[in-house]
Amino acid sequence: MVVIRHAIKADAARIANLHALSWQQHYREAFSSHFLDVEVFDERLKVWQKRLHNKNDRQHVLVAEENGSLLGFICSYFDEHPIYGTYLDNLHVSVQAKGRGIGTQLMAKLAEELISRKSNLGFYLWVLTTNTPAILFYEGLGGKALDTVEANDIGDSTFFKTRYVWNNMSDFLGLVALRI
Repeated sequence: MVVIRHAIKADAARIANLHALSWQQHYREAFSSHFLDVEVFDERLKVWQKRLHNKNDRQHVLVAEENGSLLGFICSYFDEHPIYGTYLDNLHVSVQAKGRGIGTQLMAKLAEELISRKSNLGFYLWVLTTNTPAILFYEGLGGKALDTVEANDIGDSTFFKTRYVWNNMSDFLGLVALRI
């Protein structure tokens, strides 16, 4: 049975490992092989140790696991943008768990949290333009592409990313209910 819970400090290494593996699998066209093969594990571990050891009220990190195995995680920041609302910074699902609705369930938990907080804003994320599977996933969940920008805020190369937005959480959850 899949359990979704709030991440704790002890999850940092497992989350970092899944995050690094996901980048290795999906970002080959965006980042250098050296970064992905040599640096990414240590870099992600530092990020996740910092995030989980210095949590703030705006940060929301959930993990999905089954029988002690990490299947996926989501990290978001409430009220990050005055127009688009909450920033969904990371959503990654292990290769073994893809196609089981884990990503959809994690995004639904975020939407439910926004409703419980009585937020009148939705959420948004940035996806690398080279990550076609993620783009198809987000568009299948009703995400609307707004703008594409050149960036170099992660990794070691310049790349393009597109902002996807979801404005209405009730509509989002209605669509998700059809998929889960």
